[in-house]
Amino acid sequence: MPLRPDMELNDYLEIFRRRKWYIAFSVIAILFGASVLCVALPEKFKSSTTILVIPQRVPEGYVRSTISTRVEEHLFTLRQQVLSRTRLLAVMDELGLYKEERKNQSIEGVVEKMRKGIEIQVASATTRRQGGGEDAFTLTFVHENPQMAMLTASRLASFFIDENMKNREQQAVGTADFLESQLRVTKAKLERQEEKVKQYKLRFSGELPQQLQANLQILSRLQEQMRTNSNAIRNAQDRKVYIEAQIGALEAQVTALAAQPGSRAGTGDLFETTQDEIAAKKAQLANMSAKYNDAYPEVRRLKDEIARLEKRLGEEQGKPSAATSRIDNTRLPRSSQGTQGLRSREREEILRLKAQNTALDAEIASLKKDYQDIRKSIEDLEAKVEKSPTREQEMISLTRDYENLKQQYDDLLKKRLDAQVFQNLEKRQKGEQFQILDPADLPQTPFSPNRPKVIGIALALALVVGFGGAIGIEMLNPALRGKRDFHYFFQLPVLASIPILRDEEYERRKNRNLVFVYSGLVSFTLALTIFLVVFGHKVRILLLGSN
Repeated sequence: MPLRPDMELNDYLEIFRRRKWYIAFSVIAILFGASVLCVALPEKFKSSTTILVIPQRVPEGYVRSTISTRVEEHLFTLRQQVLSRTRLLAVMDELGLYKEERKNQSIEGVVEKMRKGIEIQVASATTRRQGGGEDAFTLTFVHENPQMAMLTASRLASFFIDENMKNREQQAVGTADFLESQLRVTKAKLERQEEKVKQYKLRFSGELPQQLQANLQILSRLQEQMRTNSNAIRNAQDRKVYIEAQIGALEAQVTALAAQPGSRAGTGDLFETTQDEIAAKKAQLANMSAKYNDAYPEVRRLKDEIARLEKRLGEEQGKPSAATSRIDNTRLPRSSQGTQGLRSREREEILRLKAQNTALDAEIASLKKDYQDIRKSIEDLEAKVEKSPTREQEMISLTRDYENLKQQYDDLLKKRLDAQVFQNLEKRQKGEQFQILDPADLPQTPFSPNRPKVIGIALALALVVGFGGAIGIEMLNPALRGKRDFHYFFQLPVLASIPILRDEEYERRKNRNLVFVYSGLVSFTLALTIFLVVFGHKVRILLLGSN
């Protein structure tokens, strides 16, 4: 019957009355199915334990942690380790879990079933703030046996604590070992770079940029020395010219005196010549001794020559001719003796001047040699100063690489020391740890199935299916029931109504409905009997609350 907009409550009650068996069977079937579900489904018990993450006991201002992962990330890694196939099989063997399932199912299926029964939930940020800012997570295990659920939750919690300690210690050791290896590599590179810098400094000593100022100061001093040396050479050359002029004048006087009558010759001249040579050598030795010590070769040679000349002079003095000459000499006139004494003094002066001249030659030669040495030193320094900009660029490149390696080495050294201290901290169990806050409890009521919830949902569904289905069936049935329906849809006046004719068709339809009702009652009774036979003991436990 199509529904009318102006239907009243009595109209709906009439529909429900006509479809009373449909409503009754729908409600009974759904509620019975829910009851069977509540009884047939195995009871599962949930046991939970809360694990608190205790932060590092030593302040990080003193010992910096080398493990910076958050608790969620750390738990993900621990979950993979604890929920591995090997670890779960060990728990099964230890506690005797899933004995029947392991006989009838594959190992992978049983392990996966156990994994599905494990739940790890990290406390929310609000919960952590309310609890004092510490991280915590809850581990839950679901099983048909409440005792097994509690034991398994406790065992898994202990695995988490053990694995956390082991992982943190391994991470600390691994970090320290890694930093140690990196430190060795960096130290080797740093030593090679130090050797490069050292060899470069040795190779280009004097051309380095940090030596530029010293080179300029030395260059200025050498230039001053070269000017002083040039002045000394000029002065020595002037003195040499003056002495040579004096020697020339004295030699001219000696020549003039030698041409005068009464001048002696012979062995007397040889004796005087030897004396002159000795005097000259002694004068030259005095000049050389003022500059050099006795070990100088030229000084030693002069001493040997003076000794040899004095020995020869002694031999000449011992000869008779010499004595006779001296006797004869004493008999010479006074004028001849005066001339001879003058010649002797002039010769001595000539020899002294020649010795000075020789000393000046040596001094000039030494000054010129010093001048050349200074000039060469200046040229070398100028070359070094010119190369300083190039060496500066090369040194910048070398020192930049060295400073980078030095900084990297210092950073690694500090990190390695921190890692070693943190490693000792973890070994002494003073770092971050897991601690059981709430131990696993023994569940008293099953977690699943939630019977009140299932019955409530089934009841709501039964009412919807029963009454809603009755209205839906009426909407799909095109038959009009009563003059009000006819008048609403056709808008024609109704003159008369024909009552229901109870013919054979009516009776057959009525009998068919009765058969349907009785069949439903029989089926329900049979199903209820089977249910009570199979689950009677469990039903009694649920109803009476005892075994």
